[in-house]
Amino acid sequence: MRRIIFLSFLLGLGSVFAQPSDSARRTKMEAMKKIRRDLYMQKLSLSENQAQKFFPVMNEFEQKQRELKKPFSDKWRSKKPEELTDAEAETYLNDAHKMRENELNLAKIYGDKLKPIIGAKKVLMLKRVQREVQVDMVRKFREMRGKGGPGGGGGRRGNHPAGKHGPPPPDDY
Repeated sequence: MRRIIFLSFLLGLGSVFAQPSDSARRTKMEAMKKIRRDLYMQKLSLSENQAQKFFPVMNEFEQKQRELKKPFSDKWRSKKPEELTDAEAETYLNDAHKMRENELNLAKIYGDKLKPIIGAKKVLMLKRVQREVQVDMVRKFREMRGKGGPGGGGGRRGNHPAGKHGPPPPDDY
């Protein structure tokens, strides 16, 4: 009986240490937000004044992008192209084109909002910078996970001979 209690205690203790606490999770999230902010400021050469105006608009833009993509993703995530009927494939293409049109309209709206804050040249650079920040954030997140977080920081690192994922696609702006 004591062994069962002791084993139960060890299992419970293990699960407590296996999952990060809410405060640890919040601390990591705050650190990631700061890293993201610093990356944007560095890559776009933003002044502190520009950054104060830029980030509320950029955060809103990214939120709207997620909201725009979610219905499409929810509808088509579990579908494989080879399993679609011709009618479903046609619907998929129409949905994808409509989503892209909406993304372009959103980019125009927020590009116009950002131009007075950061200038047209930096708005033009924004799509590329977003991708670079995303790649850097994933790398930093993996580094943070590897320093004591769950999962041991696995993932694919350094597999590409050039150390990168290849050239970025052309900018959409």
